[in-house]
Amino acid sequence: MNDLQTKIGSGLNKIQGSLQTGKQKIQSAQEISQYKRLIQETSLERNQILLQLGEDVYKKLRSQEIHLDDWEQKAASLTALDHKIYQARQLIAAANAQSIHSQACPNCESSVTPDDKFCGSCGTKIDFPAEETAIETKVCVHCEEQIPTSSLFCICCGIKTV
Repeated sequence: MNDLQTKIGSGLNKIQGSLQTGKQKIQSAQEISQYKRLIQETSLERNQILLQLGEDVYKKLRSQEIHLDDWEQKAASLTALDHKIYQARQLIAAANAQSIHSQACPNCESSVTPDDKFCGSCGTKIDFPAEETAIETKVCVHCEEQIPTSSLFCICCGIKTV
């Protein structure tokens, strides 16, 4: 009986030791996870500050409040990219407007164009909204984009026009 108690006791000690080791590993993993989360959150906050700092410097370079040759060249590259983005957005808007103008007949769903006065399939009268009137424009001194003369800021690069 004494031998059995010894074996059971040593088995329980091993289980208890394994449980203790497992508990320590879990605590270590939780601690490491907390540190990793802290690093991730801090890095995200740091990146947001750096991004804001970069945007502030870029705006000052564009408005010519700062003059650094290396940075001005990079700012010019960014301005060119901004212009490409603006033009692409304008093309998207034009494509959307064109898709609106190539509509379907309200009666039979056949395709009609703005030139059509009546549907070619069913003869229904087609009424399209009137075209927008032309807006007087001027050229932005910074990015050379056409902007409305009444604009205080360029709609492409954001520079003050007045």
